[in-house]
Amino acid sequence: MDIEITENKSSADPRLKKYNVAGYGFLTLNILYIVLAWVFLPPFNLGISAILSVFMALALVVLCTLFIIRGNKRLTQALAILYGGRSLFSIYTLAAGDTFAGVPYFIPCLILTCYLLGRAGWNWP
Repeated sequence: MDIEITENKSSADPRLKKYNVAGYGFLTLNILYIVLAWVFLPPFNLGISAILSVFMALALVVLCTLFIIRGNKRLTQALAILYGGRSLFSIYTLAAGDTFAGVPYFIPCLILTCYLLGRAGWNWP
């Protein structure tokens, strides 16, 4: 069930604040994730497909952020599960030793994003 946004902010659901924090945290941490991935990628030919891929990733992050800020509970819960799974898989690959060079820097972004989304989606403390 989505939380409805009211015109009077004083009577708004206090959980909407958690969705705002989750939305802006989701945006910030995903931009940081993209920047870190860009830094750790090996040199390659920067063609139109690479630029379009980064643009589409940013557009998807911004679109998801808007829905999170509006209080879309199902999307927030689904993204929390997705980021939790990504966190566990990244930790597993790091422990196995066969991993991308930037993974130790990605894991805090993934875990913090999962926590912020779970905090809003399931009303965690």
